[in-house]
Amino acid sequence: MDGFLAGGNMNAVERSGNTVLRNAGPWTPTVHRYLDYLAVAGIDWAPRPLGIENGRERLSFIEGDVPLYPLPDWVWPDAVLEQGARRLRQLHDASIGFGLDGAVWQSPAKIPAEVICHNDFSPHNLAFVDGEIVGAIDFDMCSPGPRLWDLAYFATRAVPLTSVTPDNAPGMDDARRRVELLLAAYGSDATWSDILRVAAIRLHDLAQMSLDKAVELEKPHLRDEAVEYDRDANFLRELMADERRTSQRPN
Repeated sequence: MDGFLAGGNMNAVERSGNTVLRNAGPWTPTVHRYLDYLAVAGIDWAPRPLGIENGRERLSFIEGDVPLYPLPDWVWPDAVLEQGARRLRQLHDASIGFGLDGAVWQSPAKIPAEVICHNDFSPHNLAFVDGEIVGAIDFDMCSPGPRLWDLAYFATRAVPLTSVTPDNAPGMDDARRRVELLLAAYGSDATWSDILRVAAIRLHDLAQMSLDKAVELEKPHLRDEAVEYDRDANFLRELMADERRTSQRPN
């Protein structure tokens, strides 16, 4: 069905047949070049770029159900978490070798620049069919960075690692186990502590970006989201501090 799609927090997305239209920016040619690179590398579940028209980009439409907040129950099974981790690994591995000369990114690059990070890889940017992940969308924020940058953010949304547990989501009492599942499915040697540390930094970074975008895009609700990101980041920092204190207590 043609028309504007739900979601599109920072960029309105309009469906037109089997394509979607979004506002383009200086980074769009780089993102299109990257999407073409992914396709050559065998990633057939990301949008294909179809050009830029009158300041808007046209991309192929990814079929499937894209969950909105509050996330539905079918997002939370362990199998979905593991699928997401494997998809993220595929994406990262496929990005290796992408040429960076002349690249323009909307999100600042991070170091070490191991891969091209999606920078918003989370259930709300994944397409599902019958509980299976069949695609990923919203690549406009991608930029070079460490694998852990994406992994930690995915954990915050999909484990989840939040100060307030979403309805019907697994609680923090199950978070360590689910993080370990995620890391094993991805094939990472990172630890629970690594995820918490980078997730806290990532959420503070996202809070600042949301504040900047609230002004740039004249979307006041992004300020409320920034407060939530900061709250969750502080929660994770307090959790790390508590675990350090516990580990230092004499037996």
